[in-house]
Amino acid sequence: MTSFTDLEIVSRYRKLYGLSDSVGLKHVERHRKLEAELASKLLCSTPENRLQVFADCYTTLYKELPWLNEGIGHRPPNAKDRAWQRLLKKPSMIYEVGSGKGHLISHLARLGHHCVATEITVERGAKHVRNIDGVEWRVTNGINLAKFEQPETYDVVICSQVIEHFHPDDVQSHFENVRTILKPGGQYFFDTPHVGAGPQDLSLVFDLDRSPFMHLREYDFRGLRSIAYSAGFKSVEAILCYPSTRLTIGPIRSNLLMQFYCLVDGVFSALKFTHRRERTIRRLLRCAMVPANMWLVAVT
Repeated sequence: MTSFTDLEIVSRYRKLYGLSDSVGLKHVERHRKLEAELASKLLCSTPENRLQVFADCYTTLYKELPWLNEGIGHRPPNAKDRAWQRLLKKPSMIYEVGSGKGHLISHLARLGHHCVATEITVERGAKHVRNIDGVEWRVTNGINLAKFEQPETYDVVICSQVIEHFHPDDVQSHFENVRTILKPGGQYFFDTPHVGAGPQDLSLVFDLDRSPFMHLREYDFRGLRSIAYSAGFKSVEAILCYPSTRLTIGPIRSNLLMQFYCLVDGVFSALKFTHRRERTIRRLLRCAMVPANMWLVAVT
């Protein structure tokens, strides 16, 4: 772990979560302690109590750390929103798993899509984002979707920066449920941090090599492709996109790119490094060849 001054820690924290100058060191320390406690509870949950444990933990997180809901509400579309717009050109029935502050799903609704937004707790988007035409809010754990939705209902399912929060034992079930609620030929778009880039949650603030927080597991391209195929999806493609305010490259869907990323993952997974400096070098080399944030689409 790198040693940072208090000012550096606060600055990194504000940047990571998009927070105002009113957030200070006491907020960071409160968040660090609480999220570590909650992550431990999540990992120790059983299949029998997991739904309630996850709902309770995330409700506690956002109730006790209300500043994490800063910025909820309408904001102008950014470059990433416009990239999603180019992927979803025709009006569709869209179901989003883990809508967070509701920015993306609200943007898609304004473009004419019929959207269902979901969160695990009403302390997130549903409590703060209301009265948006074309958006219906529901509460779900993101796993047992087929218990609450009719089979073959949706053209598109979206899951952005959520899979890493699921209990590792539930990820396969999540993909199977997504496939069930998608129409034949339906598309599941998801993005999530690449494990090779290092933990991308609160750990970033402190430059930790391993996360004790609520990114319970991060994945690579090979692992997610295997899970998607095991769940019954017929194809999995990588999406290349570099959105920026001046120039946006993509989004480009490619099976060949997916194969290349999986090959790189296989090579780097076979390399064993023990020292921090060696792990840092491997991380930099890997990030030069595969994106730190994976964006994929699986088709039924």
